[in-house]
Amino acid sequence: MLKTKVIAIDLGASSGRLVECALEGSRMQVREIYRFPNAGIRVHSRIYTDILYIFDNILKGLQACAREGGRYEAAGIDAWGVDFGFLDEEGDLLGNLYQYRDPQSADMRALFAERFGEKGLFYETGVQDMWYNTVYQLMGIKCRKKDAFHYASTFLMTADVLGYFLTGECSLEYTGVSTTQMYDMRKKKWSEKIFRQLELASDKFPEVLQTGGIKGAFCRQVEEMTGINEGVKLVATAQHDSASAAYAAPAKESAYLFINSGTWSVIGTILDDPIINDKVYDHGFSNEGAAFGRVKLVKSIMGMWLVQEIRKRWKKKGLDTDYDFLMEEAGKAAAFSGYMDVDDETFIAPADMEEAIAQYIARTGQRQLQGQGEYYRAIMESLAFKYRQAVMELEEICNRRYERIYLLGGAVQDKDFCQYIANATGKEVVAGPVEATAVGNGMIQLQALGKVKARDAVEIIRESFAVERHQPRETEVWKRNYENYLRVTGK
Repeated sequence: MLKTKVIAIDLGASSGRLVECALEGSRMQVREIYRFPNAGIRVHSRIYTDILYIFDNILKGLQACAREGGRYEAAGIDAWGVDFGFLDEEGDLLGNLYQYRDPQSADMRALFAERFGEKGLFYETGVQDMWYNTVYQLMGIKCRKKDAFHYASTFLMTADVLGYFLTGECSLEYTGVSTTQMYDMRKKKWSEKIFRQLELASDKFPEVLQTGGIKGAFCRQVEEMTGINEGVKLVATAQHDSASAAYAAPAKESAYLFINSGTWSVIGTILDDPIINDKVYDHGFSNEGAAFGRVKLVKSIMGMWLVQEIRKRWKKKGLDTDYDFLMEEAGKAAAFSGYMDVDDETFIAPADMEEAIAQYIARTGQRQLQGQGEYYRAIMESLAFKYRQAVMELEEICNRRYERIYLLGGAVQDKDFCQYIANATGKEVVAGPVEATAVGNGMIQLQALGKVKARDAVEIIRESFAVERHQPRETEVWKRNYENYLRVTGK
């Protein structure tokens, strides 16, 4: 039986990778071909994304695919949302991309509130007011540099910039543009009202493709530099990584609750239409694009970022940062040694995450954490409590109870953390697939190629990838400590 093979180019805030997704019959296999580290680059007060470094590593990854994998039909890029770049009239990139943690957007929410009202942008778009959203980044740049967009001709988001490099074609994609807070999720069109405030012409924004559209084919130069076979199509997969991950949930239910746990934890459900009301806004939820024109009602929580950053600090100190070691140490540590709100501004972009946590613990009157095990366990328990809070809010908004949580992404490998989530929420946790983002990315490509029907996608995922189920335990103990968590964090 012939295999159909595609490449999922999966870009995260801490690493990027190229993953082969191969369909044979009713089973899908994934294989990581190439991985590279990725992080924001600090230059004085600015934080950038090194887009040329990422592109160079994509080319190296394609070379590895050509050597090891043979023939591919398509590729698709997913990445984090909100970040963007501009091309000039000649098609040249106007400078490096700012990274969303750059502080220039920090005060822009208040500026827009003066012009649109406190919840004005939310009601205009359906998207939550998050300080790092594209609209606030654009205004921050405009306030710092009046003529910043003078030579700007074409707006592209991170995945679209890389798509342009690969194909020479310019387009945007629905799930990606939904994170800008400039795109009306009800009407599925840009907000001219917001464009006027930014003094940006709509003709700078190219066509928005629906998920599964074709962005172009790899250009001849890319084929020659990498040795990849001719005719590789670049599919507009669900380019916002959390949308690709959500599509990989092995859920038979039409309405399901998922958590994609990566640098950010994205928790939510999939809907046909946005829910735009005060309750959604007040609870911090957002209507963003889901694959194939649907909507994901989600809350973004500062997830494994804390772990990633504290590991960097420990590595500099010469300590063991292996995840197996940290999980073992956490298992030895006392439960509920410290509580923290993982979304506290202290943790946004500290130079030293260990010190930032210690300062938070001191500020909230708790006993200082001792050793790597206590730090790691306190982060993971606090994340589980944050998930409980978000689940309760989501059930209130949707007026329904969910029986289980589909946990996706690398965090599923920490079985203790999976159990924490089950205990904290009182719900069954279905953990897997581990490679959810790549799986969803690849599955969308296979559907775009006509190799998989939409109705068969979930069954293929369920047959192809193992999951583990975790039932809640010690729920009364966790309920009592959740009250302690709320008291300490003031939530």
